[in-house]
Amino acid sequence: MTDDIDARNRAHAWKAPWATPFFAPFLGLAATRVWMQCTFFGAYAQSDAGTLTIVNQLFYGLAMLIGALIALKHPATPGARRAVSFAGTFLMTVGSILILLGSSSSNMGILLAACILAGIGGALGGAMWIEAYIRLDLRRCILYAFLSLALGSFGGLVLSFAPVTTMLAAGMLMPALSLLCHQRAVRIDIGTPPEPKPVFDAEPISTALIIVGGLAAFGFALGVARGFPLGQPVQLDVPERMVHQLGVIAVSLFIIWWSLVKNRRLGFSFLWRIEITLVAFGTLALSLFPDDALPLAVAVINAADTLMLGIMWVTLQDVARHTSRDAYVIYGLAWAARVLARDAARVLLVFVASMGAAAYAASAIVGAMSFALALSMVMLLTSEIPRTRPLLTWDDEVPASPALPSRRKEDRNPAVDNALDASDGSLERTEAWLRAHFGLSKREAQVAALIAMGRSKIYIAEHLFIADNTVRTHAKNAYAKLGVHSNQELIDLIEQQEARMR
Repeated sequence: MTDDIDARNRAHAWKAPWATPFFAPFLGLAATRVWMQCTFFGAYAQSDAGTLTIVNQLFYGLAMLIGALIALKHPATPGARRAVSFAGTFLMTVGSILILLGSSSSNMGILLAACILAGIGGALGGAMWIEAYIRLDLRRCILYAFLSLALGSFGGLVLSFAPVTTMLAAGMLMPALSLLCHQRAVRIDIGTPPEPKPVFDAEPISTALIIVGGLAAFGFALGVARGFPLGQPVQLDVPERMVHQLGVIAVSLFIIWWSLVKNRRLGFSFLWRIEITLVAFGTLALSLFPDDALPLAVAVINAADTLMLGIMWVTLQDVARHTSRDAYVIYGLAWAARVLARDAARVLLVFVASMGAAAYAASAIVGAMSFALALSMVMLLTSEIPRTRPLLTWDDEVPASPALPSRRKEDRNPAVDNALDASDGSLERTEAWLRAHFGLSKREAQVAALIAMGRSKIYIAEHLFIADNTVRTHAKNAYAKLGVHSNQELIDLIEQQEARMR
């Protein structure tokens, strides 16, 4: 009963995004995605547009990478951000016009120029929205980002049934619509969200390398699926298009319901498991039924690829708001890793086909996908990345307070509260000793030290902003490294150390 009451209190401790004014201009991000589907991917009437996709994605990824490197040395000024938005809109529009002209005349020179301009324009046109979304707190970012993703999927699904000329003409209008919404979104009064602290500045460089490497490995697996088995786009009929786009809409709405209606912590690992599950299903279908299930498998994997846009967008927004680095650096490096790795996989498949390795290609390609998936899981499905703060933690989430009560009254022991408040230095020394002498990770040491102070696992979960299951995992790992089997043995071990230090 107490748990139910506390859960209701927790649900009312924050103001739901829809209880505040709804800022429709932020949904203009969907226009950019509709444009990309029309320009880059043929509205997903097939897995992608083949060579055209390879070329424009190459320049898309390179533009992201170069932009991130420039911002690393010279953080973007307001003038530079305005230039990005106008340049992106111009290049996107010109690219769309050239693609329409090139498609009508079958002129490969025009199409090649269009792909290059559209690739660079798409990178800038997507990057301009960083300026708007970086203003939002995490809850609103999740709401608008996944609503935009769902809206973009609906628009792409409708246009996939339109004639090519109509689809490209509609795509030509999207950059201007996106710019108009963006200009409104960066000026609209959204109130004052909680001021974030640059906690991720303390992260070691290895954290960034692991995250970027995991994204690249996953992107490689997606690129392999797009051109399975020998680099050619896979035709997607009506059922497959429905699976792809309606699947994205359903999962996007589920994420909004789960995190904002149910008020459950989203968690990066939770989202990444959705991605892994979808791609693993597609990979299994490709390996068991390479002929019969190919379109369906590719549609499911395309859905995972599309969902990755929303997942990366909200995750990188959370990172960018909690670091002093320019947001272009955060988004640019991560996006470039994903896009360039995916494009490299597509090029590799074309190369394999040109070498006449068709007899061995299918099994080898499925093996490469499986390895890339496993690598991304190892690198990203860990509670130790990042170390300083869990990703996607609510901005207003604080340790036990009137607005966020502990879930069980028995967790609140005044004597222990006072002891803990008076011994922050002792707690830090204990954590340092556990890490230095027993090789515990930072989180494991924190959990072990708090257990020794008499805190319950439920309190620890709230205090450290992690899930109950994560606390249990850290406690289990800490016990194994310390060679203890109970809370009392842990307390005795730490008391012995404290006695020696007196």
